[in-house]
Amino acid sequence: MPFIIPSWALGAAVILIAIQVGRAISGSGRLRLRRRGAQDADPEIAELQENLAAMQHRVTELEERVDFAERLLAKHRESDRLGQG
Repeated sequence: MPFIIPSWALGAAVILIAIQVGRAISGSGRLRLRRRGAQDADPEIAELQENLAAMQHRVTELEERVDFAERLLAKHRESDRLGQG
């Protein structure tokens, strides 16, 4: 019997990854702003916004992949049920 990852585990993994990415972005941004001060904040904010947009795009792609994997798992389970009945 092949090892199948449950769909809830994939969803939980995506959520945990998103939380860690958010922490990494917010933590690194705070440190940079403290070091440089308020005078350099505007370019730094623009850079952080670009990084955030890139991370949001990556999270969206991950969500799509998880949805696809869940659909494949559901099809596999459904075909198993139909074959047994």
